[in-house]
Amino acid sequence: MLKDLFDQYPHYHHLVASTQLVLAMLGMGMVTKSRDFVELVLEPKPMIAGVLYQVVGIPLLTAAMVFLVKFPPEVVVGFIIIAAMPGGSLSNIYTHLGRGNVALSVALSGVTTLLALVTAPLIMRLLAGDYLPPEITMPVGMVIREIFVFLIIPFGAGMALGRMLKDDTAHWGSKWVVRVSLFFSAILVVGSLGSGRIDFSRYSAQIPVAVLLYCLIIQVVILRGSQYVLKFSSRDAMALGIESSMKNINLAVLISASLFGLEGKNAEYGAGVLFVLLLYGGVSLGVAAVPALSHLRQARKEGHSR
Repeated sequence: MLKDLFDQYPHYHHLVASTQLVLAMLGMGMVTKSRDFVELVLEPKPMIAGVLYQVVGIPLLTAAMVFLVKFPPEVVVGFIIIAAMPGGSLSNIYTHLGRGNVALSVALSGVTTLLALVTAPLIMRLLAGDYLPPEITMPVGMVIREIFVFLIIPFGAGMALGRMLKDDTAHWGSKWVVRVSLFFSAILVVGSLGSGRIDFSRYSAQIPVAVLLYCLIIQVVILRGSQYVLKFSSRDAMALGIESSMKNINLAVLISASLFGLEGKNAEYGAGVLFVLLLYGGVSLGVAAVPALSHLRQARKEGHSR
């Protein structure tokens, strides 16, 4: 019976991915307030830097990496899709737990999510076109449509719902909506593994190591550069580092499912892309925990010394 369920999973992969994304964005929107955006107008430099990191810096870093290191084409496309994604909702949670600048993290997630309507298809078209199978062209219209339907609309609906609820109720509701979205994330991983679409024996250790280093470089360069070069506060620098490295992998998985599917001529290619996306999603959870815990310990020490 279990085998039959896994055999049927490819037919529902896109539905599971889209449901997960809608719930995640709805939950993030419920705790995002208009004032989160307004407050940062008074101190715009960290916000501007965060946007430039995500729409210019990370894509350029990714382009240089895939040019210098010869990866299989499906792995290259996986990295490029990651680079094109806005920050994910979990980055806000990590920033909160590490006592970073939550308002900056939330506002940056919201702004880059809105910008993704234009930047994501543009980055993917410019960088990924040469690595796609010949029968596939980057469907810019489809990417824009999916970002609008599964990202912008539920995010806006979450903000509207949050305004109608008391803050405590909105935070409670957001927490449970995000938890349900994580359940669908688990279905994505288990379904992809059980149906044989993700095969860890397919690649050498080079790919997991490259994914780990890629995530580490993004976070360390942005966090340290923000703090020591741009002279931002440690709270701002931590928020920027985590926000830039914890991408919206849910959207990336949805776009991959729409482009390649898990059945048909491009299924094997799509499985390779999905492997990179899910691996990065897991790696980023561990990588982002390091600065969050470090900053939390520092904040507690400063609190005790007062």
